[in-house]
Amino acid sequence: MITVLEEIKKQTLTLMTAAFGFVSALVWKDAISAWLRPLYESAEGAAGLTIAAFVVTIVAVVVTIILSKLLASREAKEAK
Repeated sequence: MITVLEEIKKQTLTLMTAAFGFVSALVWKDAISAWLRPLYESAEGAAGLTIAAFVVTIVAVVVTIILSKLLASREAKEAK
């Protein structure tokens, strides 16, 4: 049975991991924005940001698909 202290440690670790992930996402947001700035600075306001959002979304989907396939193939090899 998990004691209260063990549960507090577990939840604290989970929260700290999520916080580091959030900070990492913010830094990546800034980095991606810097790379895409030339794309949307030349366009008018919301249109440029919308184009940048589409580009980032497409890249995120492609990377997610690739990573999912890599993980699935690795799990299949480990199951054998």
